[in-house]
Amino acid sequence: MPLDMPRADKPPVQAGYLNFMQLFDTMPTPYMVMDRQLHIVYANKAYLTMLERTLDQISGRYIFDAFPDTPERVASVQETFLQTLDGVTTQLDRQAFHFEHADGTTSTRCWQCTQTPYFDGTGNVVYIIQHAEDVTEEENLQRRNEAISLELDHRVKNVFSVVQAVAAMAGKNAGSIDEFREDFEARIMAMSRTHSLLARTNWSGLSLKDILEAGVEQYGGFQPGRAHFHGRDVTLSPRASQMASLLGHELATNAAKYGCFSRPGGRLDVTFWPDPARKQLKVEWKESGLSGVRPPERSGFGTRLETFMNNVSIDRDYEDDGIRVTIQAYLPDSPWDMMADQPPGARA
Repeated sequence: MPLDMPRADKPPVQAGYLNFMQLFDTMPTPYMVMDRQLHIVYANKAYLTMLERTLDQISGRYIFDAFPDTPERVASVQETFLQTLDGVTTQLDRQAFHFEHADGTTSTRCWQCTQTPYFDGTGNVVYIIQHAEDVTEEENLQRRNEAISLELDHRVKNVFSVVQAVAAMAGKNAGSIDEFREDFEARIMAMSRTHSLLARTNWSGLSLKDILEAGVEQYGGFQPGRAHFHGRDVTLSPRASQMASLLGHELATNAAKYGCFSRPGGRLDVTFWPDPARKQLKVEWKESGLSGVRPPERSGFGTRLETFMNNVSIDRDYEDDGIRVTIQAYLPDSPWDMMADQPPGARA
């Protein structure tokens, strides 16, 4: 039966027959027609444009010669085509196709193909009409959503593990329920502030200087001449940002209770020494303007926190006029390429 003829049991369209080939060629969606031997007999302009081929290049060819595939894939697709020849509308699984373009470039597109049987006047299937839909963007969106879901699950689990560790360590150092509640809430709030800052940066990481400034600022550390930052700033990964937030909170809390922020003449100097080549970072937290400084009789939360922080070592030197805390960290996951070009400078 000619392709431009309607089914015999259907009436003609008004004054004459509908020219199906002309109709197909004007459609924006890709269509291709195969006969019962699975030879391509026609493809509309949208289909040919998507393939970057001409009708002469594929017309009359066996479908699997025109579009070679693996034996397993050929067997599965052929079975689907045979179902269509039995009168069933079928749909192939989404399939990625690799294209070589005339300019030498390549691309990968994902297609979703639907096969519809075309009957003659006696009810026999004489053609398969295939509609090919480009679902590449939809497939990419689905993969992005799956990746986001996995990343969200990973981050939530990380947050829970940190909260659990913070609760356990805070409980060991608290002298009473009220003390535990107060300290635990303060640390969770520090994590919350960091979480909000990370959300604003689309979880790309945070500046170490910004993290420490946020902790210091709560305790009046930015009164004239109190806190100074030196060296080159560095951007930390989301997890490293959370750890730095907790550690910065502990250092600032201790400075407010016992250290440089508890005395009118106290001063804080924080110096950064990043080493991008080795992915290492050294930070010195130096409190001065004190007297009679002595090591604590028992380890506090900050000391216990170190055991939870991988690839981090912390040394404390108790000096005549204050305390010097030296932090060495190996940060393989931090975005070193986002390191700030300018030093933090001084904040007075």
